[in-house]
Amino acid sequence: MDYKKIEIKELDKFFYTEGLTAYIEKEIRLRKGIYQEIDYVNVIKYIIDCIVETRAKFLENQNIVYYSWLLHFKNDGSNYFNLYEANKNGEKLNEGCDLAIAVIKSQSELCSEYSLLPIFPNFNQMIVISKGVYEGKAIEGIRYDSPEHMSGWWLITDDYDDNIESLMTVHYYHVAFQRPDVLKYLALPFGYRFLMKDENIEIFKDEEE
Repeated sequence: MDYKKIEIKELDKFFYTEGLTAYIEKEIRLRKGIYQEIDYVNVIKYIIDCIVETRAKFLENQNIVYYSWLLHFKNDGSNYFNLYEANKNGEKLNEGCDLAIAVIKSQSELCSEYSLLPIFPNFNQMIVISKGVYEGKAIEGIRYDSPEHMSGWWLITDDYDDNIESLMTVHYYHVAFQRPDVLKYLALPFGYRFLMKDENIEIFKDEEE
């Protein structure tokens, strides 16, 4: 398959590129997992876009944000950067990108249920949270239109005392690692809410928007 004059090929348990060395020092190789071919090809296309369009110089042991998850380039001494991803709690890297695909699929499918286009939060964006979020308590999430460095999400629990100074601004990835149960809701567009209530989730457009 040719994509932006870069070949995407498949051999044994891997997808790999031919032609990226015109932009970076090595090709990209991605181990196949449990998902369909198109899912892995889309990941490689995303990386090609980042490299070709921005002319970014990716290096060994460099991270790359894939929508709402984190990927990582590793070199095993070959002509390839092998693609790894953060595991679910951020404590280590696993080869492949099945978790990244799962996260993006869950976010996309939820938005599709409500006929909405997903707006994926960036792994390095910020989220406003109250006490109780990291402790696993039920959350009300509201997404406001915000500056680029902010995801727009405010995540509030019953521990919030209406004192805005008690709120914390944290990186998206802290919430992603601490509260994987809310990940699939975080691509809802600006102006939407989700409410955890009695083990159910309600999703609706914020009337204040």
